[in-house]
Amino acid sequence: MKILHYFLGFPPYRTGGLTKFAYDLMSSQVENNNDIVAIWPGKMNFFINKNKIELKKRKSINGIENYELINPLPVPLDEGIIDIEKYTKQAEIEEYICFLKRIQPEVIHIHTLMGMHKEFIEAAKICNIKMIYTTHDYFGICPKATLYRMGKVCDNDFDCKECIRCNYSALSIKKIQLMQSPFYRKFKNSALFKILRRKHRESFFEEKPLQCIEKQKKINTKQDDYKKLRRYYIDMLEKIDTIHFNSSLTKEIYSKYINVTNSKIISITHNDIGKNMNMNITDSEKIRFTFLGSTKPYKGFYLIKRVLDELYVKDKNKFELNIFGKFTNLSSYMNIHEQGFKQKELPEIFSNTDILLAPSTCYETFGFTVLEALSYGIPVIISDNVGAKDIIGSAGIIVKANDVDDLKKTIEALTKEKVKYLKNKARNDIKVKKWKEFCIEIEEIYGE
Repeated sequence: MKILHYFLGFPPYRTGGLTKFAYDLMSSQVENNNDIVAIWPGKMNFFINKNKIELKKRKSINGIENYELINPLPVPLDEGIIDIEKYTKQAEIEEYICFLKRIQPEVIHIHTLMGMHKEFIEAAKICNIKMIYTTHDYFGICPKATLYRMGKVCDNDFDCKECIRCNYSALSIKKIQLMQSPFYRKFKNSALFKILRRKHRESFFEEKPLQCIEKQKKINTKQDDYKKLRRYYIDMLEKIDTIHFNSSLTKEIYSKYINVTNSKIISITHNDIGKNMNMNITDSEKIRFTFLGSTKPYKGFYLIKRVLDELYVKDKNKFELNIFGKFTNLSSYMNIHEQGFKQKELPEIFSNTDILLAPSTCYETFGFTVLEALSYGIPVIISDNVGAKDIIGSAGIIVKANDVDDLKKTIEALTKEKVKYLKNKARNDIKVKKWKEFCIEIEEIYGE
């Protein structure tokens, strides 16, 4: 089968769960003797031919035929959108039609709408090519891709007024042009760019009062612009043949905004699940919690800290918390690993873990850390905003998102015997989906 994938780009230029998932899937499909083609949004020309799209062939990677889309729409990642009209710019549909007729894919698997012109979807329809969309985030519905604002989920901003505040600190088009340039790809991991990225992210959650930004007339205009922007992407989503939701939560959220006509809920996994499962299991008198997410508010870290700070006053020897990343406001029960962690270090991490904590306050479409913990026989405590709640069965506890009392009562009730019970459930009762199983499920969607 010839399959065309549209995603953000290959590592190391792009990183994160979406990139790993798409690259793993393409690589496995190559191994299974499929013809795989990848398109990713590349550079935006500054001066010459800045409006002309081109699908430029690059060196194949791991057997994957590789095309850079020149002059795509901007790729905001999770930074938000402020120059709204730049994200709905029209492209020459004939360029896409000619490309698709030349490549002749049987299926197009779309992993993101970032950088994609609506004309690409329309060209696929004209060429009668089946399209599948996997929901890795909420981009298209939300300009920041997270549906998260002011410390909680954005449940009902259908009039898009709050988008003005949420996107106040979004990157300018010139900065995005730089980030999509070959120069940035080459020097992305240099010390200078790391410092600049870190400085920018410090204001990521800043929101200004509307009156501080614009006068009322401009507020109304921008609100209408954000409505049009959402409509642009919803039109794209509703033209796609099948939407692959990676959790029941994701389908529930998307269904509030779009008319879902044909879809499948298939929990995801990745190619490292089930590998290197041998680990030296250690024991401890304390209950050892591990938190593998970002220490930003939307992952629930400060919720955890507030609860454990209160409980630590009562019983200083009951627990400890392993966290991975830079954090300054430490508590004495914390074991901090500032350099973060790598996939190959998970056996050692989980050998010193009794329970994974993932009480996200944002809507997580899935949550790979939950899957990884279960694959090592480690139970979890997660919030009801985490899509991976579909797979935890009796090996986990679900708490209400952003509810301090619920999380506190749950942790306070834990004993060594209760933890042992949950571990036995995780190791004996939970069957974690292997990568090959998932690939078969995706192939079934392609064939339908």
